[in-house]
Amino acid sequence: MAGSISGAELRRGLGQQARIIGALMLREMRTRFGQRQFGYAWALIEPLIQIGILSGMFYILGAKPSLGTSYETFFLTGYITFTFFREPATQAAQSITANRALLTFPPVRNIDTVWARIILEVVTGIAALGFVVITFAFLEIPVVPDNPLRVAFGLLSMIILGAGFGIFNAIISTLFKSWMMVWGWFMRLQYFTTGIFFVPEKLPPFLLDYLKWNPSMQGIIIVREGFYSGYQSTMLIKSLPMVCGISLILLGLVTEKLYRRRVSQQ
Repeated sequence: MAGSISGAELRRGLGQQARIIGALMLREMRTRFGQRQFGYAWALIEPLIQIGILSGMFYILGAKPSLGTSYETFFLTGYITFTFFREPATQAAQSITANRALLTFPPVRNIDTVWARIILEVVTGIAALGFVVITFAFLEIPVVPDNPLRVAFGLLSMIILGAGFGIFNAIISTLFKSWMMVWGWFMRLQYFTTGIFFVPEKLPPFLLDYLKWNPSMQGIIIVREGFYSGYQSTMLIKSLPMVCGISLILLGLVTEKLYRRRVSQQ
């Protein structure tokens, strides 16, 4: 049929886009980590330091973790899970404006720069998770989940949620200059209300009626249900992070297509 795309042309086009995104990822790594003293290693070490600081603070206060016996493990399942949402969503937000000069090359599209940052953050997050798990195992801190597949599903849900917000933020921030200020305040609120420091069931019921619709909190609940034997949340909405993430991805892609010329010129 005239005008149809053959399999070879499709493979060639996908291969070209994969090479473009790969090149953009390498450029991002050199730009973001090349000037730091520890380079890319800092991205792997930082989550471990954050978990250490949080655990130390709670140990000093004499509090007991809401689940399990180790605050290190509790924050592993909370903080690390949260970063799989936060980092792609935040880092991808400025991808188009930061790579404006590259968009003058016809093969490079707006969305390529966004996907490059999202994939880089996901790969970095997986590497950081591996580094933390290996370190904890060496220190004999519990790191073996009760249900690895459920943990993997929870992390995948957070990755998709982060990708959805990343694409949405990247497009909206070019159309509304004050959007990133709004996003910054939103993420500060998320950090303290998404369940990193607590188990939602211990909150007052009137708060749960609202917080249970927070998709990032649901992602952490899924991971902790998979990690801790016997923990079953009474407020789980398992599909919420995935549905929100996919919806935002589609909304962002449609918005980029509708306002492509305006997005490219901002």
